[in-house]
Amino acid sequence: MNRWILLFPILLAACTDFPRDPDGTLDRITQRRTMRVGVAADGSAPGREATSRLLSRLSQRTVARPEIEAGAAEPLLQGLEGGRLDLVVIPFDPKTPWATRVSLSPPIAVAGKDEQRTEVRAAMRNGENRWIMLVESTARAVADPEVRE
Repeated sequence: MNRWILLFPILLAACTDFPRDPDGTLDRITQRRTMRVGVAADGSAPGREATSRLLSRLSQRTVARPEIEAGAAEPLLQGLEGGRLDLVVIPFDPKTPWATRVSLSPPIAVAGKDEQRTEVRAAMRNGENRWIMLVESTARAVADPEVRE
């Protein structure tokens, strides 16, 4: 029993920074006060207002301004995987193969129906759990009303 009393403070100290960002995404964003964000090059893409709300709310919560890079989905997602971008907000097919390569937020907007349906989601690097939790909770808060229903 005495062993557990001695080990408890050590175990507790080991758990102080959970969840963690192994690559320090959230810390880097708050320290630099910028978040590198990829968005669809098509200015009329679905979810434009929801994307704006998401980035505005994340800016408030991190005190970081978004540095926007517009482009095609594939290069943006590759930039995310490579650590060049912190976040990518684009329309995804509900069955996207990227769901296993990156962490996707809940949808913030939807367009189309059935086979033509796309969901605007934020993508983050896998494993950056503090950043992922912040983006996911923010995405839920700013989602279009029809997505929340």
